[in-house]
Amino acid sequence: MELRFDGITKTFGELEVIRQFETTIRQGEIVALVGPSGCGKSTLLHMVAGLQHPSSGSLTADGKDVSRPSPERTLVFQEHALYPWMTLIENVALALEFQNRDKTYAREQARKWLGRVKLAGFEDYYPHQVSGGMRQRCALARAFIARPEVLLLDEPFGALDALTRMTLQSVLKDLIEEERPTVVLVTHDVDEALYLADRVLVFSNRPATVLQEIELGHIPKTHDLSAFAHIRRDVLQLLGIDTDSEETITETLQATPQATPSRQGEIA
Repeated sequence: MELRFDGITKTFGELEVIRQFETTIRQGEIVALVGPSGCGKSTLLHMVAGLQHPSSGSLTADGKDVSRPSPERTLVFQEHALYPWMTLIENVALALEFQNRDKTYAREQARKWLGRVKLAGFEDYYPHQVSGGMRQRCALARAFIARPEVLLLDEPFGALDALTRMTLQSVLKDLIEEERPTVVLVTHDVDEALYLADRVLVFSNRPATVLQEIELGHIPKTHDLSAFAHIRRDVLQLLGIDTDSEETITETLQATPQATPSRQGEIA
């Protein structure tokens, strides 16, 4: 599904958040949005999800105005948003049940998708019984099970420790390559953007405008992004981060929330 943003401006009262944003995201393309906190990245994502609307300009999906939520466009939040009273398999199956699919079929598919995200054997666990990484794996399975045409990711791994985040980035990358949805990723992690995206849009402070658009293409990547070091440095400088010392860069990229200790039996 192709997304087209044409002169998008968004205001909340007198506060202008986004100013004259224009781009086209091609079908199957992975585009990462990076920029300062509060600059409007998530607001753009919520517009694509149909949860908010532009104050002016137009947003279309395959030529049709985006005016409301649709199962064709799935949003994954930083917080997993699983229902705590449901098991993992029930949470995943619910995505198909919302589409009025047969419950037996929905559970069969949910079991397959939990296997694909390495959660086989944990189907009957509740969210509070598994780690944060496992909950986010479950959220990915729930997002992909309905095979959306557009996948919207709002800092999906921002609350995880560095090792778990890298592991789940690899899981997500494999799923995207297999399913080929159009993907819009909001992230503060420059390495994550470079690892996952075909194109990176760097935003200014509010009101958000695009400072630079970086084409990465469908280049096979690993977590060793040394070949992209010059691009990473340029992005960090655009974001106002001092890159004079390599130590500053490393500390910035590796800064993560403190990991919550896993309970016995948990995996990432």
